[in-house]
Amino acid sequence: MNILGIYSDSILLAVAAWVYVYILLKEGMILSWWWEIINELPEWASEPLGGCEYCVAGQMALWYYLYEKFYEYDLAEHILFITLTIFIVEIINKILKKN
Repeated sequence: MNILGIYSDSILLAVAAWVYVYILLKEGMILSWWWEIINELPEWASEPLGGCEYCVAGQMALWYYLYEKFYEYDLAEHILFITLTIFIVEIINKILKKN
């Protein structure tokens, strides 16, 4: 994964996490049934499953990086990839004034 690949993958994951939490889980949308299930869980479980866009983005980045870089693992790069993805979600929130 080169530096451009890291940025583009991070942006795509952040957008996917944001769309999942703020659009697809809404009432009347295709995954609203899933929101009803995870909304009943304790906060520590519901947040990474869809209750928090930052948590979802972090989880997506964590597992995506492990999948992509399993044989070339770099802990520092992994941490930076996760934090970049979460930061991009924050930028999306600021642009769209969600938080």
